[in-house]
Amino acid sequence: MATLYYDLSEQFLASGSRFKYYGISRTVMEIGYELARSKADVRFVIFSPAHDRFFEVYPRIGPASPTGVLDPNLPHEATPIRLRHSFPKASAIRDVLYPLIRSVVRKVNLFRWRSVSKDRAKEVDLSGQVLVSLGRPKIMADYLTALGDKAKEISFYPLLHDMIPLHEFAHPSQTMFSNNFTHDNHIVIRHAKGLLSNSRFTKQEIERFSESGHLPAIPKVVAVSLAHQLRETNEAVSHENPPGPYLMSVGILTGRKNLECVMGALMLLHEAGKPVPHFCLAGARRKRAETYIDQAQFSPIRSKIHYVLNPNQSELRALYEGALALVIPSKMEGWGLPLGEALWLGVPGLASTAPALREVGGDIAQYFEPEDTATLAGYIDSLQSDPEYFAQAKAEIRAQRHMLRSWADVAADILVAVQ
Repeated sequence: MATLYYDLSEQFLASGSRFKYYGISRTVMEIGYELARSKADVRFVIFSPAHDRFFEVYPRIGPASPTGVLDPNLPHEATPIRLRHSFPKASAIRDVLYPLIRSVVRKVNLFRWRSVSKDRAKEVDLSGQVLVSLGRPKIMADYLTALGDKAKEISFYPLLHDMIPLHEFAHPSQTMFSNNFTHDNHIVIRHAKGLLSNSRFTKQEIERFSESGHLPAIPKVVAVSLAHQLRETNEAVSHENPPGPYLMSVGILTGRKNLECVMGALMLLHEAGKPVPHFCLAGARRKRAETYIDQAQFSPIRSKIHYVLNPNQSELRALYEGALALVIPSKMEGWGLPLGEALWLGVPGLASTAPALREVGGDIAQYFEPEDTATLAGYIDSLQSDPEYFAQAKAEIRAQRHMLRSWADVAADILVAVQ
């Protein structure tokens, strides 16, 4: 197989933000690690907005990396400010001011790049090469636009994680977000030699939206299901787990992520006079979630709510291992890493009936309709009050542990798909 260039731009941009450990960045990191360990000829690149060019980088791997897995091996100070390179619609004022803003930001990014030594990044021409990218469409659209005609010379294989913003319920008050998302995906798809998706569900979504005209004509789409594995790393653990027993959710919000269902289920337990377990919300701080939980109706159970902000991979693992169960009530997902990770560690998973979550959880997760707080409350009560029920749930996970996917499985499937 020819040399494969693997894009670490997503992880590079996330390294200086509070979203360092969020799902897509972690996916880029994990698969990059497995590709680095594979026998394939894989090289790693990042796109520099300061130069509008790609650079080959030489990532730190395993214990040498601060993440314990893989990172681009570039200084934190070099993390660029990102500005969009294109927009869905013209705007008279923006289109006049934007070149000036971009000029200023470019100078800032060039100044930041001065912290990168020449042995850490080398400019590379990807013309005629194979580029695989697992980042967000907006980052891919930026560099495809910046490269112009040169982008057409790259054999480009992007992985698309979801089509959720194309659904009306996804962002009812964020038309700009949905429009930008659609615009970015048009650019990505038009440049792609082949498409990868993170689940069979996402593959069907891409094909359906292409057929309906919401997306352009598509090349072949290959579903490469993501992993269940949560790798053990050497990162420090600085938090304490909530008092047990506790439920946990990762990256949960109101709306599509459906925090409302979990809070409703906990209130049902309280109103029925049954024990209410502690509830841990892990992830970036979200004011919207905090405002929702601070409502007067939840005052009887508010002392049960705990926040663990931006846990690293070791901290996340410790949270899973101490939990009664993982709850993921989303109305829609592209895959659902937290559910897979919980099952990988032998922790019961309570998931909505969203199609992608059924792909992740198979026969070993327990499912409820996204609006069915009573069924969720029943599962929670059984897990905390019936030792035999809890033991059986754990036993079913152990029995099917061999069916769960590792990140090495995902990397191997990507290599086959691209080949």
